[in-house]
Amino acid sequence: MPPSLCEAQKQARNCGLDIPKLQALLKEIEPLSEKYKIMFYLAATGLYSADDLAEKFNHSSGKNLNADFNKNLGAELKLSLDLDDSDRLGITSLRRILFKKGYLLDINDDESVRVLRTRYAENSQLEEPSVSDPIIVDQNTTNQGD
Repeated sequence: MPPSLCEAQKQARNCGLDIPKLQALLKEIEPLSEKYKIMFYLAATGLYSADDLAEKFNHSSGKNLNADFNKNLGAELKLSLDLDDSDRLGITSLRRILFKKGYLLDINDDESVRVLRTRYAENSQLEEPSVSDPIIVDQNTTNQGD
């Protein structure tokens, strides 16, 4: 049984997707059934294959669901996302395309970036060998190529 639209949006939000931007995108391609909205959000998470979604939606197969998805969503999304005809847009490629088009939240806030930069500098200083570190030589190995 597929989740509710609210649950699908929550899952998408937890995967870093910008729900208000996605809602605006879906509004451009209305009318759209709730089933396809749920399918869109779940596919956008990148967590489900076509076969996984086919099972959730009691569809005959992932291959048929992919065709259904493309027919009901793909062509409209291609126009709304301003994609070339050669760009493929399906269940498995949706998240990658949404990422490229800026539909994922920027979770690198300034504070996190500052902390990470500081931590990187601290770690690299810790990893530098000190002049006082003893050099351990294994007496059993030689550079004779044996």
